[in-house]
Amino acid sequence: MPHLRQIREAISVEELAQRNASIFHVASERRLSHRIGVLRLNTKKHRGQSDVLSEALEGANAWWPLPEQQHGTAIVLSVFPEDNEIQLTNVKGALPSADTQLRIYPPNFIEPLRKLYHHEKYATAGLKIFRAFSRKAPVDDRALPVPGVMTLRKQQEKALTLPYQSHALLFGPPGTGKTYTLSALIAQFLLHEPDQRVLLLSHTNAAVDDALVKVDKALERLEDYDRSKRSVRIGKNFSMQAYKEREHLLPSNEALTSQLAKLEKEKPEQKDAIKYDAWLTKRDNLRKEIDEHTQKLLHKRPLVATTAASAGWRFEQLMGGNFDWVVFDEASQVSLYQVIALLPLGKRYLFCGDDRQLPPVYVAHTNTQAQRWMGKSIFSKADQFPETSKIFLDEQDRMLPEICELVSHQFYEDRLKTAVPHQDQARTQWQKSRQRLHKDYQKAIDIVFVEDHARWRQRFMGEVRHGSAEKVVEIYQSLADERDTLDAETVILAPLHSQLRLIREMARKQGISTIPCSTIHKAQGREYHTVILDVINLSGNNRFLSEVLSKELINVAFSRAKARLIVLANEKDLNSKYIKALQPTFVLSAPLLKAEPNASLPYLADYAPIGEHNVEAIRNQLFNLLLPSGDYIQVKPLAIQDQYLRVEKHSDGQLASYRLTMING
Repeated sequence: MPHLRQIREAISVEELAQRNASIFHVASERRLSHRIGVLRLNTKKHRGQSDVLSEALEGANAWWPLPEQQHGTAIVLSVFPEDNEIQLTNVKGALPSADTQLRIYPPNFIEPLRKLYHHEKYATAGLKIFRAFSRKAPVDDRALPVPGVMTLRKQQEKALTLPYQSHALLFGPPGTGKTYTLSALIAQFLLHEPDQRVLLLSHTNAAVDDALVKVDKALERLEDYDRSKRSVRIGKNFSMQAYKEREHLLPSNEALTSQLAKLEKEKPEQKDAIKYDAWLTKRDNLRKEIDEHTQKLLHKRPLVATTAASAGWRFEQLMGGNFDWVVFDEASQVSLYQVIALLPLGKRYLFCGDDRQLPPVYVAHTNTQAQRWMGKSIFSKADQFPETSKIFLDEQDRMLPEICELVSHQFYEDRLKTAVPHQDQARTQWQKSRQRLHKDYQKAIDIVFVEDHARWRQRFMGEVRHGSAEKVVEIYQSLADERDTLDAETVILAPLHSQLRLIREMARKQGISTIPCSTIHKAQGREYHTVILDVINLSGNNRFLSEVLSKELINVAFSRAKARLIVLANEKDLNSKYIKALQPTFVLSAPLLKAEPNASLPYLADYAPIGEHNVEAIRNQLFNLLLPSGDYIQVKPLAIQDQYLRVEKHSDGQLASYRLTMING
């Protein structure tokens, strides 16, 4: 079977690439106990490790050489990138001395799927089902009843047919209520198909928690008095906070869940490695014990929820569950080879996600088979799904119309529109939560230009841009009163950990102990009142940012914002059409008929884009300005007011304002 050979090659190449350790050089070490040690890293030797040192290494395995052919091992407990510091736990052997190479190996999440693809019974089972997707599926006209107590839009109601299709896609842009729709479908299915079982999978633990809780809320609204016995969450990496007052979804004994809830509130500072290690061990043991209890209900509850990765580890256990319907939430982030391996767990399939956002993460980018089977999701095979089983959600209620229009035009062919709540009270609350109170940042979309370019800095082990980091902190501070008044959540996004490290350092110097920073990858699935995006170097040499993922990264970043999007950019970043789109282009109402300009004066358009970053350079000087009529006039720029350039007409001395978009476009 050619596909089986290709997938096995992809797994082999990717597994090898992931086993390549991140290598660091130790600057100093200190031991806190027989179990715990702290290492400070030497950043001067890490030119090739750009953007590697991050919290993502927590839980990974560490290895270093010792004299006499010995070696030391440990588990990474905590990473503090701003301090270039790593805390280790379960240390075996002496700590590495100065200038020793430290190797860190990530956990091997591919292993269970490799075993499945080399298992005599399971190797071809998923591929057989997958190949059947390309054949014409029998028509099933059944649909679940519309749940009157749950407000569904037109396209969401259409999705009520999807549980009866052999394979179906539910997809749509951010804010269109994909998970809300999914929860309504699953809740209705559980009520109206009591003899059938559902397996709910998602890419991350947080997404599983969110989806399962929303299903339970839907069942509650549908007045299901048996909902406490319908669902079970499998796995130990759940968030206890997500299940507050819904502990029945983690049906172990009450003493365990109460103990865990209390413990999670007592989390110590991570810098206190000894206390944090003890707390983490206790928390993980409690979660493991709860998981052992919940597993006993795997074959009894109609709805089982876990991550796709966990399903790989528990494959044989889940195979005995006789699931009728397998639902993949966040399916656009699950690799195709992973989906195929898990298909034998069910009989019908629904894939929910957004193929215009970030694709599955993989390492072996240069290998053709890895690109084909690991770098793509099931959405790459959308043409194999019948048109009747593909539902596109086209209405969103997250973003203000201005932001929605930007996202819709740039990423969704103008198919996305805003649906403000119909009821007066709900509409008023929706608008109130999206107010912008700060006088300097009144616009829903704003671009702030900085003069700096990105530069590689050893201390941050990656590219940074000081000018935008400084401006980010300034903007964040200026919005403090607004955040308190509106209880509005703000986030700072950047595509590189190195820039986030710089921003946090600058914030500390300004007396801000914690500042909400995140990579764009981690922000996917979240929403915020205000998003401050530092694009860093879309005009630079980092091809991964400027070409490979720029579209998906920017889509995710833009679409997190509910009320305000502020983008920090250099003029050269306007080479990216997605950043340039932040400046609305001026559409002429008539063709330009060029008149003669004043040959002794420069052209104002040559200074575009015009903004706060360069108005001082052109203030009070005379320029030629071409009007839509085709006439040239001479103007003297005075100031910028909102989106207008305030000027003095030289010919008659009168004052006038011109749209900046006219000049910048």
